[in-house]
Amino acid sequence: MNSNQQIKSNIWKYYLATSLAYFGFYTPIIQLFYLAHDLTIFKIAILGIVWTIAKMILEVPSSILADKWGRKKVMIISSFFAILQLITILYATEYWHFILASVWSAAAFAFLSGTNIAFFYDTLKVIKKEDEFDKYWARQDIYSQIPLIIAFVASGFLYNFSSLLPFQLSLIFLVLSFLVTLTLHEPKYHKPIEEVSVFSHFKQSAQFIFKNSHLRVVLLFTILFCLGSDLSYGYGQIYLKQLALPVVLFGIAYTLKSVLCTVAANLAPSLRRRFSYRSMFGFEIIAITFLFYVMVLTNNYIIGAICFILIAIPHGFFGISKSSYVHQHIESHQRATIESMFSFFIAAVFLIVEPITGYLADIYSMKLPFLLVAIMMSIYCFYYLFYGHKRI
Repeated sequence: MNSNQQIKSNIWKYYLATSLAYFGFYTPIIQLFYLAHDLTIFKIAILGIVWTIAKMILEVPSSILADKWGRKKVMIISSFFAILQLITILYATEYWHFILASVWSAAAFAFLSGTNIAFFYDTLKVIKKEDEFDKYWARQDIYSQIPLIIAFVASGFLYNFSSLLPFQLSLIFLVLSFLVTLTLHEPKYHKPIEEVSVFSHFKQSAQFIFKNSHLRVVLLFTILFCLGSDLSYGYGQIYLKQLALPVVLFGIAYTLKSVLCTVAANLAPSLRRRFSYRSMFGFEIIAITFLFYVMVLTNNYIIGAICFILIAIPHGFFGISKSSYVHQHIESHQRATIESMFSFFIAAVFLIVEPITGYLADIYSMKLPFLLVAIMMSIYCFYYLFYGHKRI
């Protein structure tokens, strides 16, 4: 097999590794698992804070390592940390064990964040298909749907049978994903000529973002959008539990949410040929804000679950349109770092938001922090409609 064929094989291998990792049987029930182990919502929020701090510490250094050392090696490290997270949860008996698992989870995410996109984009660049990045990147969701649907639908039933079974099955598939990742081939990419320290690279990347008007505007948009999208996903289980949604329906709700997200992500490239980035971003922020208000106002678990699921549509559009827009405005050697810088700033915001969310949810309910987020997104909607969209 020649070099180009080896690089081309990265595409189906990446799809396979991702699909195996998507057998996350524990994802729709992990917060129920925490609650069953007598963790309060505030303690769950502390796990989120630990996750955020660890991610912030590792986010940029891991991506600098990916840009300088190689994306494949960093992706292997990420896969190892994901395996370590589940092993820790399976043997957890104390609260600090869950804290340690959160650190491993954050490390897995930080080492993958930005690196996977950079790896995939440069793979396409080597085989001269980078112009079709959004199509190929969205396609991964299609191949991930079967394992994800199986895992999510089964999660509630598995959890009722044994609270550890979803984690045990997920671990098996993560190990298989790790083995596939080992077979990937590093694509050639432009490395920075000048060697700089981690701090200097961080500083230069931050300056590049804030001096680039396109990236600056999209960063603000990303922070506000992810505040709503990530908070609804991360605390959706608690919200649905407070609305008294039956446990066996949790997996179905998360399955439908994932399917919708995939459909939206794969429609995004064709919609982008008909609508501008301005229009796409505008629809995304308005749609998620509206759905948040409905979630806050309803007491019906069916309506609440439907809105929780429908957030997947703007989320699916956003994942593709944002990545496509950002990568048009950066160079090869910056891809992993700039993507991770975005994640770093989002994490910084969540470092403030998570403890407030947990505290308010324990005293009142998840509806109050959701309402506050809806209000913040409403303010941004007006800003975007009257001024922000002009900078896209």
